[in-house]
Parts: sequence; C-alpha cells; structure tokens
Amino acid sequence: MAARSREYAMAIEQLVPAPAPNDLMPLQDIADLLGQTGHPASVSTIRRWIAADGLPTVRRRSAGGWRKDYASVSDVLLAHRDWVCAKGFDEP
Repeated sequence: MAARSREYAMAIEQLVPAPAPNDLMPLQDIADLLGQTGHPASVSTIRRWIAADGLPTVRRRSAGGWRKDYASVSDVLLAHRDWVCAKGFDEP
C-alpha cells in the first residue's frame, strides 16, 4: 500500500508546474539596467514592447502615493533581445 501512495505522489508532483520566479522591477530600473548593455531603451520604449507583446504588468503605489508600473525583467530582456536583433546590431 505504501508503494502505491508513493506512485500517486510522484504523478501529482509532475502535474504541478514550478512557480515562476518573482523578477518584477519598476520600469525605470529596467531602463537603467538596459542602459548598461550598450543598447539603451527608454521607459516609453519598454512600454511599447509590453503593449506589443502583451506582457503582464503590475501597478503598485509607493509610500509617497506615487504609482509605479512593474514588469518581469526576464520578459523585458527577451523583448530587448528581439529589438536589438531587429535593428541589426552586431553581437558584442
């Protein structure tokens, strides 16, 4: 009987996907990071990528009441890669 419960537990573990890493950052911080790559992108450009690719964003209020939009750094990096390749920039 113990062997059966072990088999069921393993089958269930494979059905549950691993949670995505929480890599949300404010758009301005992402723009600052991309500025260090040699292929900078402004916040408005990042917003265009988010809209074009349908990337999820989260809006949070800071302690001072300011709104900040957060996006996944890994999603924006993929959009940045596509943008750099489309522009025809050489690989570093």
